[in-house]
Amino acid sequence: MASQQHPASSSAGGYKRASRKGAPRRFPCEHPGCDKIYSRAEHLQRHQLNHNPKEIFRCDIGDCDQKFVRLDLLVRHKKRHTSSYTPRNRILSFDAPGDLSTVSPTTKTRHNGHSRSSFSHHAPSAGPHNAAILLTPESNTDQTLAPLHHQLPNRTSHEAPWTSPIDDRDPATMLSHRQGFYGDDTPAMPEPSAMADFSNVAYSADDQLAQGNFAAWLFDPQTTYNDVSVASLPFLDGGLESTFNNNIHYDYESLNSLSPMEQATRHSDASDDWITESRRQDLLYWFQIFRKKQPRYENLMPNLVQESGGDLPALNLEMLRDCLKEFWENVSPRLPVVHQHTFSANRCPIFLLLVMISLGAASLRSRDTTGQLSEYGAFADVIIASVRWEVLTSDDSAPPIGLWVAQALLLLEFYEKLFSSRRMHERAHIYHSAFLTLLRRGSPLIARTGSESPPEPDNLGADRNESGMALDSQTWWIRWAETESMHRVVFAAFMLDIIHAAMFGHTADMAAHEIRLPLPCDDNLWTANSPDVVRQLDANFRMYGVKQVSFLDGLKSALHGKEVKTHSFGRMIIISGLLSVGWHLSHKETHLKWLDLRTPSTETQDNWRKMLLKAFGNWKESFDVAMSDSITDAPGHQPVPNGPINSASLLFHLAHLSLHADIVDCQVYAGAKRLLGRKVSARDYTNAVKRMCSWAKQASTRHAILHAFKLLYQILVDPHPRRRNNPHTPHSSVVQYSIRNETDPHRPWIMYYAVLSIWAFVQAVGRPPGKGFPLRPSQMGHSTYSLMAEYLSAVAMLAELDEKSAAMLHEGLPELLDVMEGILEEADAELLVEARERLSVCRDMLLGGSR
Repeated sequence: MASQQHPASSSAGGYKRASRKGAPRRFPCEHPGCDKIYSRAEHLQRHQLNHNPKEIFRCDIGDCDQKFVRLDLLVRHKKRHTSSYTPRNRILSFDAPGDLSTVSPTTKTRHNGHSRSSFSHHAPSAGPHNAAILLTPESNTDQTLAPLHHQLPNRTSHEAPWTSPIDDRDPATMLSHRQGFYGDDTPAMPEPSAMADFSNVAYSADDQLAQGNFAAWLFDPQTTYNDVSVASLPFLDGGLESTFNNNIHYDYESLNSLSPMEQATRHSDASDDWITESRRQDLLYWFQIFRKKQPRYENLMPNLVQESGGDLPALNLEMLRDCLKEFWENVSPRLPVVHQHTFSANRCPIFLLLVMISLGAASLRSRDTTGQLSEYGAFADVIIASVRWEVLTSDDSAPPIGLWVAQALLLLEFYEKLFSSRRMHERAHIYHSAFLTLLRRGSPLIARTGSESPPEPDNLGADRNESGMALDSQTWWIRWAETESMHRVVFAAFMLDIIHAAMFGHTADMAAHEIRLPLPCDDNLWTANSPDVVRQLDANFRMYGVKQVSFLDGLKSALHGKEVKTHSFGRMIIISGLLSVGWHLSHKETHLKWLDLRTPSTETQDNWRKMLLKAFGNWKESFDVAMSDSITDAPGHQPVPNGPINSASLLFHLAHLSLHADIVDCQVYAGAKRLLGRKVSARDYTNAVKRMCSWAKQASTRHAILHAFKLLYQILVDPHPRRRNNPHTPHSSVVQYSIRNETDPHRPWIMYYAVLSIWAFVQAVGRPPGKGFPLRPSQMGHSTYSLMAEYLSAVAMLAELDEKSAAMLHEGLPELLDVMEGILEEADAELLVEARERLSVCRDMLLGGSR
């Protein structure tokens, strides 16, 4: 349990902090609409100048138009125009420490994931918790970042499996590769004025609708996030903000007055990154309990459970560490919600660690080509089958849930949906809504929403004297990581919700308007290995005017064709938001057909679809320009921490496909006997056939099928972005795709979805009279894969799929089905095994067989 330290002397080291005992500690700003509260009167006075400045000071250097409310701020700003300027908190200072009034409480540092009982002395709202504190509202900086490539060295890369890629680099260097994310020298995206159709989405002009309707706000190009009215929203629709404090003002003057000294080291045991023998015994204890509950897995892992002297030697430290390492390297990038540098494998809740190790084991198993890790899947299944109950019955699972519970439940769902059996997949689907409910009940709208400055413990000076500034900065860093982690849990849950709705046919339970959070922090801040690096990076971002963007403002900007300048993860969140808007609008129309006589007009439906499709295209263009060649989404490459789906092009094409091709209908049409836990009746099949015949005649369907071809082309034929500029010989040096090289578990199923959609379209359109299938590859002396590559290339190069081209799509489809079946033969997950069997049925139906 965390405990406070009380050193014998508070004057050690020659520094004595002035006493403020008895002084008032709250100084609220009384300006209408401002909720800032400060712990020092002089800080409030400085803040009030922002509301009622006595004089405005303008920068007159060059084209700079910065304005300031204090002369000293202007003087300090002008220094930034000089060539000799160095950011303030990168200059070593040996002056006496300044005011520490806003430093975090003096509690022992705690690592990401501790149970609530271990940090009861510093509840989430007791300290600076918001990622937005890195860029305060008073930061008088531009929205865009000045070009950096003339000033900063290029980013270098190196392999460091157990450390951040930026551990050994100067923080200034880290900004250079961010030019693509934030830079203003990239081609400008079209403004809304150039997109007349964006303003043609019709909505009721009713005053109440205009004030309280989220869609009306979203589709209005003039309003901002501050214009969103929640007054008319029902209590429970208020939104997902943050389970931690989201409004704390962090005093940058006090922060920057701290002398950086030397880079602070982590105040943790050297073994925190590694699982110790004591921790191994804890893991084995729970594994043995779970084994007794799940005896059906025993025969699947005989070597792992072979006992010797009461121990399980196969589950040794090396094996457990390999699983955890695999989690950090290949699983965490898909769900970057656990902060590695403040995480302690030996002090985090045991159930969170068990889930992480299980995911690592399953990932190793899925990519194993030797067969030596075949038992790792059963090992992981034993844990996952039982650990959910332990997590849900823990004390920290009561709303508002603890951070580690949220992390564990999210990771559990990821495993169950994609790595295991049909039974586990359905369990994840069932518990998904419960997880979202736990997140919603932890919202500040129904829990606490602190807005005060951090408290000032009386013995703060003593702690500083005993351990320098490291303890305080470490505590601040850990709390910042906790808040950022919870924000990331919300975003990751949102992304999984809409992505799985699109690719599995599930219901999307979350809506974009629920999330009232800033986009996650920059990846360099997230992977920084010390609080000093975080501060220095933040100072650099602030100096160049980089600001955090709220999710809703970013979503709105993207919808209206404006570029959202953020990092890769933030951009993937934005397109997930666009996909969510499209999904909910299309399904709202479906519900209105049953429940309301006032269905939207055809013009309204067409307008919002065109708007979304154009927004998808603008997003992809912006992403490609910003990321350039710094990120490759080809299978087998080191994954980038940008969300559940690694590839931007994959998510882009999935968005187009899912809005116009229902995977459930496609599977019923393909003869599936059971779907979503229900038996498919003969009547269901007959109705699906009618719908598919009508669906195949629509132009929007051809648009979706073209994107299915482009999706498959970029995975199976030309996965390397640098070669896409010259696609005329795409298959000359093609490397065959293998699931064993795959680090994104979504990609194989999305490929299946694309192939199934193409088959359903071809089957519904039918072959022209007298047109049969070409000779089989074996009859022509060509490989199936090369013919498949030619087939995909020919269609993917089309700008538009017209009716004439669509009528000839049957010619290469048997080879595509054969190749996809072969790919899925490597799969371990039961869902992919079922997918392979379904494609076999599709091939038989295509070649003249029966359902």
